[in-house]
Amino acid sequence: MKEVQKRISSWLSRSYEYTNDIQLLRAIRESLIMIVPIIMVGAAALVLRTIPIKPYLSFVHHFAGGIIDTFLSLLFDATFGILSIYMVISLSMSYVDRVRHMPGNSLGAVFSSLLAFGISSGAFVKDANLSDTFGTKGIFTAVVCAVFGSYVYCRMRNNSRTGIHFYTDGADDVYNNMLKYIVPVLVVGVFAALFNLLLYITFGVHSFQEAYTNVVEAVFLRLHRSSLSAALYIFAVHFLWFFGIHGGNALDMVGNHVFEPALELNQQMLAAGKIPSEIFSKSFFDNFVIMGGCGSTICLVFSILLFEKKRSLRRLAKIAIVPAVFNMNELIVFGLPIVYNPIMLIPFFLTPLVCLFTSTVAMKTGLVPVVSYPVEWTTPIILGGYYATGSVAGSVLQIVNLLLGIMIYRPFIWTMSRQSAKDSSRKIGKLVSILKKSEETRIPVKLLELQGEIGSVVRSICDDLEAKIGKREPTMFYQPQYNNRGECIGAEALLRWNHPIYGRLYPPLVIQLLEEMEMLTKAEEVILETVLEDMDQIKAVYGEHIKISVNVTGTTIPLDHYEFFLAEMTEKYPQHIPNMMLEITEQASLQIDEDFIRRLNRIREMGYQLAIDDFSMGNTSIKYLQNNVFAMIKLDGALIKDIETNDRSRSIVQTMTRLAEEFHLQILAEFVETEQQKELLEKLGCFLYQGYLYSPAVPIEKYLNMAKES
Repeated sequence: MKEVQKRISSWLSRSYEYTNDIQLLRAIRESLIMIVPIIMVGAAALVLRTIPIKPYLSFVHHFAGGIIDTFLSLLFDATFGILSIYMVISLSMSYVDRVRHMPGNSLGAVFSSLLAFGISSGAFVKDANLSDTFGTKGIFTAVVCAVFGSYVYCRMRNNSRTGIHFYTDGADDVYNNMLKYIVPVLVVGVFAALFNLLLYITFGVHSFQEAYTNVVEAVFLRLHRSSLSAALYIFAVHFLWFFGIHGGNALDMVGNHVFEPALELNQQMLAAGKIPSEIFSKSFFDNFVIMGGCGSTICLVFSILLFEKKRSLRRLAKIAIVPAVFNMNELIVFGLPIVYNPIMLIPFFLTPLVCLFTSTVAMKTGLVPVVSYPVEWTTPIILGGYYATGSVAGSVLQIVNLLLGIMIYRPFIWTMSRQSAKDSSRKIGKLVSILKKSEETRIPVKLLELQGEIGSVVRSICDDLEAKIGKREPTMFYQPQYNNRGECIGAEALLRWNHPIYGRLYPPLVIQLLEEMEMLTKAEEVILETVLEDMDQIKAVYGEHIKISVNVTGTTIPLDHYEFFLAEMTEKYPQHIPNMMLEITEQASLQIDEDFIRRLNRIREMGYQLAIDDFSMGNTSIKYLQNNVFAMIKLDGALIKDIETNDRSRSIVQTMTRLAEEFHLQILAEFVETEQQKELLEKLGCFLYQGYLYSPAVPIEKYLNMAKES
């Protein structure tokens, strides 16, 4: 059994990797995610408009002449009513960027695709229903037209001979770019018109959308109500959904003509005093098979909330739970997304089919009465089962189906998360490479301004980082500091983050993101207070004279707010303040003036000790030593790394140790990795060390155990 599961998981992973490498499918997924805000607004409007509580509905429809209903209708019509248009625009833009890598050409692709969609949707056919053509029913047509229109446009733009060129002194770039759109847009329009004209001549249908809708409906109109037709209907609805087509709407005629009459027959039997026997009605499907929307996606939402750790997915599930309770699944289907996602294909099909089987068996055996009462499709689970059957057994059946669906979705969510983690590791590698290149070249980079998949990772990390700092839950590691006699005299507290999805993050990446988010000062405050909270157990092991260093950037230390925070900590943890060493990170831009020195003196008078981090022979470092406010200087790690091979590095270190001795300062060397480096530093007059020779930064538990093991 385990071997079978392993093979299935491996196949799903390979399928995910394969489809994830297909840029067209990635573009479609990306475009679906882009329209999620529109879906959220429309779903909210629909829920508020259809909550199945009679007093509430009466209020919505009649208050002030129905103004609330009109307001909600406007929101719904402007979102779901033209959802296909939003899809055309987002997919065209994503296609140009993701598939063709042609930035600056999105507008022409959008124009071409909209033109193709306007023709192929049948929107301008006499008596056309615009809400059908431009709404959710037109999603598949929108996808086809966006891909076709963008493809033709991009191919023709790459061919310089197809553009119209017009260069005069009075024609600006906007005008000349407009001319380049003309031929590709014209070609797309002509092709779309000819294709739809051919459909009309051959089959008598007015549009591509009408053609594929008629084909699907024709299959079911030849079938009668049975277990086979019910299973085929459920399969077809989900097959269409998986490819971005609103299956329920596309097969609405099938539901109304084939299955809806069953409810009327059951009501007639009830009126005649007979026991209803028709199981397969549209209300049966709505309440017991596709709970929470197609795919029984309320089961997926609960499964994510119960078992998923990724914060972005959990937040999506929390948002989607409200519309899912009212049987609207667009947010989770397009937001996860389920469409074009091979990993979610199996549970998306399997869950409703299992629910169909259990519900059919329950009603055929008489455990649950058949559906005999009309129920609004937005009625929440449990209530819907009771209202539809007139029995508590209906509610119990819904709960059983819900639990089955949760367990069906669970392993596939795990597989998707694991595969997503692999993909994320690759993206994190790219992100770290960008940052390291910036560090090497000293050319600054704004990570939050990055676009594409790397930009998405950055924003996801920032979102999680903001939550972690907001909850005051930093993960602190401690790197021990030793003297030349092998005694631990302190440690440097360092922020580390083992992200639940991306793994251990490169520390400078975390710091830079905090800085770009303008949360660095907040993070430094949280870090200091966390260390102060740890001091009781640290001093219990290492004694009252242990010193713990905490980094403070040159942008934080001059702030009045930070000084007030330090004063607050002295009142809260007075017994630990003498053990705290604030390491000021050297910055050439730091303004060292009399006000700044007075601030440092006030901080020192509170009881804090001050250190200069990454001390070198720079102008800023020398200015630091002009005033007697520091207790320690920490040598720049770049000097230590080549101290064995570089005479100048040794000379600089020796000069600094003499300065430190003259000014009665302690001096500590970082990045000490070998015994030879340590012995050489001792000869040069440096007697305090920190580095991998002794230990990397470790969690507090290991730092405390090191004292016991020594």
